[in-house]
Amino acid sequence: APRPRPREATGSGFLVDKNGYIVTNFHVVEKADSVKVKLSGDDKEYKAKVIGSDWESDIAVIKIDAGKALPALKIGNSDAVQVGDWAVAIGSPFGLAASVTAGIISATGRDLPSAEQFQRFIQTDAAINPGNSGGPLVNIHGEVIGVNTAIATQSGGYQGIGFALPSNQMVKVYNSIIQYGRAKRGSIGISWNKYEKSEVLKAAGVANGVLITAVTPKGPAEKAGLRAEDIILAINGKSIKNGDELVGIVSESPVDSSLKITVDRGGKKMDFNVLVLDRNEVFKDDARFA
Repeated sequence: APRPRPREATGSGFLVDKNGYIVTNFHVVEKADSVKVKLSGDDKEYKAKVIGSDWESDIAVIKIDAGKALPALKIGNSDAVQVGDWAVAIGSPFGLAASVTAGIISATGRDLPSAEQFQRFIQTDAAINPGNSGGPLVNIHGEVIGVNTAIATQSGGYQGIGFALPSNQMVKVYNSIIQYGRAKRGSIGISWNKYEKSEVLKAAGVANGVLITAVTPKGPAEKAGLRAEDIILAINGKSIKNGDELVGIVSESPVDSSLKITVDRGGKKMDFNVLVLDRNEVFKDDARFA
């Protein structure tokens, strides 16, 4: 039988540290036997080491040793991005290095049906094509506000709709990868379904909250006494509106810390102290879990 021939794929990335640390997409380096980097304006090819990656946000951190200080991009505040702002996407679409496209921001916090738990995208009409993945989306000040990650297309090419992971989320994942070699997040071992909420909450007379659909066997929530059908109303006294807010708080809580979780159980309010464990170590069998 003929041997499979090695395949090469291209993607984009950007320097975030003068010592050669580069952010790109996980799907750009996934399953790669080797990763090579070419810098804009430099014909030299550098061998890169994958420092760590996170499939849930589609972020990877790689590093090259250039033997000199490298120019890093300034990271902006993606929370300040507004619809209508100008944006510029930079990358290597179809292998055309250092290509630049401009457009505006169409939406922030965009939740796609195919998105992972920690992906809430900035939407832009700046042209993003295959090969742009992992490149920066910058504002008019040249600050990175997102990582170009996905496109909505029927042809495989540009259709006027592109998506970038917000820079503030990228920074959290980057810092965790630098510290731990992976994205370290908290979990209490519950599942929820955002599509099974309104009627149950309405019947319980609760305006906002998160309905627990399942608890992980022997997980922190079960050990603390939480059950399926409980409605989470608050964490540490802060009201919880929806599952995304719940996951945000739980995932950013330090491992081995404790959270006071207030629930509605059959019309009665109850408080539980729940231990936070490492998300990677808590069994999960649902697309939406915390």
